[in-house]
Amino acid sequence: MAIDPRFYHTEGALDPARLAGHLSCDLSAVPDLPIRSIGSFDAASPGDLCFFDGKSKSWPGKLTEGAVCLVRQDEDWSASESDALLKLSDPRGAFFALTDNWITEEHHSNTPPAIHPEASVAESAVVSNGAAIGEGTRVEPFAYIGPGVQIGKGSRIGSHASIRFSLIGDGVRILAGARLGEDGFGLMPGDGRMIDIPHFGRVILQDGVTLGANCSVDRGLLADTIIGEHTKIDNQCHIGHNTIVGRHAVIVAYGGISGSVKIGDYAQLGGRVGVADHVTIGDGSKVAAGSGLMKDVPAGETWGGYPARPVKDWHRELIWTKKHSARKKASS
Repeated sequence: MAIDPRFYHTEGALDPARLAGHLSCDLSAVPDLPIRSIGSFDAASPGDLCFFDGKSKSWPGKLTEGAVCLVRQDEDWSASESDALLKLSDPRGAFFALTDNWITEEHHSNTPPAIHPEASVAESAVVSNGAAIGEGTRVEPFAYIGPGVQIGKGSRIGSHASIRFSLIGDGVRILAGARLGEDGFGLMPGDGRMIDIPHFGRVILQDGVTLGANCSVDRGLLADTIIGEHTKIDNQCHIGHNTIVGRHAVIVAYGGISGSVKIGDYAQLGGRVGVADHVTIGDGSKVAAGSGLMKDVPAGETWGGYPARPVKDWHRELIWTKKHSARKKASS
């Protein structure tokens, strides 16, 4: 996925051969296209720069023609000689050091906001340049709408909510104090310290979504954070970067969803459920309140406990523990 020009601006195109010289590394093949944007490996387009910091044996497939990928120089990439690969010691670090200076936020200094005549915007609310507010949408006092943000028809933006780098559908309810589009918790080591990784994705809320008070939804790193149609998220929940939530899902209060999680359609998560990163929760599945989920949940199953497991196993273990605890007390 190339960066969205409504939110990000590149400081000119990069010549792949010159970039190789700048980074003091080898370029396996020179593409015809200059580098104009960035993307993740699995979604790179022609003219995109991406990185892969795994081993050559786990190379996920042929690189999109016309894209350039940063890879580790200590690996044998002979099987990918037709791909445009830049080989260096730290591809992830080099990628984010480069993009942090090359890609900047788009402020739309010459484009005033487009507010529909039938929209209602409180006097104390801030609607930035390049933003668009649809018919019948209400923006309440002290809300902040960032540059380039698009909000559809009949939505409600609660007081003190902050929305950046986001596309909001029709009939969406974002309650007071919610925060959308801030950086996620992306870190990498460097120079003996942890470094924040810049984020270049978006938040997308589809039609009919409800996002509770004081929720936080991080924008994607190189992809998007997406919440599907008519999904309902209770107050005080956190949705990590790159997470995809399906349609008609329910997440109850204090839910903590880590990055790159996939939650299926009609899934239901009880209160205080915590989900580890890169976990997949299948369509129609349920997770009991207070559970800690560290493994994938198949579609239609109910899990619970800490760590979470199928509900029958969890209940069986609880019963066993209760019986043995009672016997121990009786014998003492």
